[in-house]
Amino acid sequence: MNLLEQKYERWNSRDFEGAVACYTEDGTHHDQTLGLTWTPKEFAEFTKMMFDVIPELRFEIVNSFQTDSFVAGELVMYGRFENDIGDVKATGKPLKVHVATFGEIRDGKIHRMTDYYNKLELTGEA
Repeated sequence: MNLLEQKYERWNSRDFEGAVACYTEDGTHHDQTLGLTWTPKEFAEFTKMMFDVIPELRFEIVNSFQTDSFVAGELVMYGRFENDIGDVKATGKPLKVHVATFGEIRDGKIHRMTDYYNKLELTGEA
């Protein structure tokens, strides 16, 4: 199981500390679509909030690969968008958001990860 698979398995089981442990201490996580950057602990707090905003939130990895230096994958985020996320208004509808993610590995952990997705899928306009 590669780092990406480990991280999302932990998110799906709501093991936030386990997901943080997949990152280096000085790691970062970027959401390119929302324009946000977090430390691993801040990202865990954001993800906890996402489980409240999007009941039934879960991630399915479609494809992933890892080398000694990089990890990448294609995944789908599912759930029901029940509550607003900042300026992104809730639709109350089921979600199916396709995500591409790319990360740099240092010392066997994720040092930098960036997610890319279509905001229109999140808002139900796609």
